[in-house]
Amino acid sequence: MDWQKNYRQQFPVAQQCIYLDNAYDCGGTTIARKAPEKYFNDWEYGALHNERGGPGRATLFKTLDATRELLNQLVGGLGPEQIAFTRNTNEGINAILQGFDFQPGDNIVTSRQEHPSVLMPCLNAARTRGVEARVVPAREDGQVLIEELTAAADDRTRMILVSHVQSATGYRIDLEKLGRWCHVRGIFLIVDAIQSLGLQPFLAQKWHVATVSAASYKGLCGINSTAFTYYHPDLLKHIWPVYTAANSYIHIEEAEGQYSLSCSEDTKAGKMENSSLDNLGIYVLHDALQEILTIGPDTIWQHIRVLYDQLRAGLVELGFEVVTPEKEAAHCGIVSLKTDQLQKMFDYFRSNNVCLSISADQFIRFSLGAFNNQGDIDQLLAIAGECEFR
Repeated sequence: MDWQKNYRQQFPVAQQCIYLDNAYDCGGTTIARKAPEKYFNDWEYGALHNERGGPGRATLFKTLDATRELLNQLVGGLGPEQIAFTRNTNEGINAILQGFDFQPGDNIVTSRQEHPSVLMPCLNAARTRGVEARVVPAREDGQVLIEELTAAADDRTRMILVSHVQSATGYRIDLEKLGRWCHVRGIFLIVDAIQSLGLQPFLAQKWHVATVSAASYKGLCGINSTAFTYYHPDLLKHIWPVYTAANSYIHIEEAEGQYSLSCSEDTKAGKMENSSLDNLGIYVLHDALQEILTIGPDTIWQHIRVLYDQLRAGLVELGFEVVTPEKEAAHCGIVSLKTDQLQKMFDYFRSNNVCLSISADQFIRFSLGAFNNQGDIDQLLAIAGECEFR
């Protein structure tokens, strides 16, 4: 696969170690190192030609709009006008929960297994907004079952909030099935997709996903100050921005000496953006997305899936307790292990030049990116075969 060899070369960290920590971050790319020069060149051009539009000027906004279009393609959304830039996944989810027009008696549903970026905003909304946060208990196998989420919901449930792929265990939920269930009942499905985007296809419109929130520094190969949120128009009708700023949609109105705010485009994501965006980070994300979409998420997934199957099967054969499911529909790029020798196992792999994570203080986590290859798997399994800590 020529694309994979070329892609791998853009990840210097992959040349220096066995890098199996993409679920933590992508390790940096040469893509990111090229984008800033274009950003500063565009800024200089905008200043020289007296362009309007704030720092970065009008030329910059062309790149921002192009990046929204690429993100919309990536998530399978309704259009680039439904994309807003944020700083991180958590910010996108908080903006929804803090701005939504909850009514007394409303509730939201999530799981204790969820990453704090999902769970904490839910608990905070219960504290600050008065909405009931229903938290499904964590399972020992680390899975988040649709049946348990739906059993916790009722006719006053406004949202179900889940991660597409669980950070700790790598378990992937069936968003198409859950989304269909939510859609029939008028429940908004809010998804943290940071552990799946860029690694496999995502179909927000087809799956009835109301929101996709994700930072860019993992599978999207951006940097950790840049993120985005995709909003379905039906959800946006219920949200007033937590941060109001001078933009194309929010306006100051005056009538008979009284002042108020109005929104001219209530169903467009632009109303959710604050004044100053991470423009430099968006330039990086733009170039990374071009690479990913040129290869194609489906092509990337087929590559990762083969590596995953070999890695998981090899670890099981060596006697490791793997908690991430074997079934293709229930995993993405993470392989998590359970052990009572957590720190010792982690230290062993690190001493053998393997980059990995301890996730949720419970699991050893290996995580794949499109830059990984067969050599990484072979080397990892050879090292794992000599590990005394199982």
